[in-house]
Amino acid sequence: MNHKPYREWMHALLDGDLAFSERRQLEEHLAACADCQTTWSSLSEVQRLFKAEPLLAPRPGFTGRFQARLRQRRAQPRLIWGAAALGLGAVASAALVVPLGLGLIFSTLRAAQQPATSLALLASLGAVADLLQTLLTGLYLAGRAVLGAAIGSPLAWAALVLALALTAVWLYLIRRLVPEGLSR
Repeated sequence: MNHKPYREWMHALLDGDLAFSERRQLEEHLAACADCQTTWSSLSEVQRLFKAEPLLAPRPGFTGRFQARLRQRRAQPRLIWGAAALGLGAVASAALVVPLGLGLIFSTLRAAQQPATSLALLASLGAVADLLQTLLTGLYLAGRAVLGAAIGSPLAWAALVLALALTAVWLYLIRRLVPEGLSR
């Protein structure tokens, strides 16, 4: 015999949501079925105990603790997915960098074994060193010129102060607009 609809009706009757015709069918079934009578008496006893006890108020600070725990649980999947993405990114980077690096090392060793190639590599290394020295000298001179012009110019100082102030305002607004659980 299928007792499922009768058990659902028992819960509905306890909640006060059972139609009259279904209630009559349930009472007829309870008169004939010992298993359902036992279930009904257990459910009725539990209902009576719940109604007899007064509702207790939660301890002070319950809502705050609950909301903090909820924010923490909601942040955990992001943390897990972020760590997984970071790990997969590291593995993918290593999968690209290690073979390329090993290939470069082996190619260099093989080329270094050839006398003509060794001379060409040394000559090209000298050319690369000269290029780097020229670039660094150019950057040094450009930086020195910009710094020399900026120290004597009040407009440059005003632009610097304005940039710092706008950056501070931007950081303040970001901290105020981003919910607490996401900023950490």
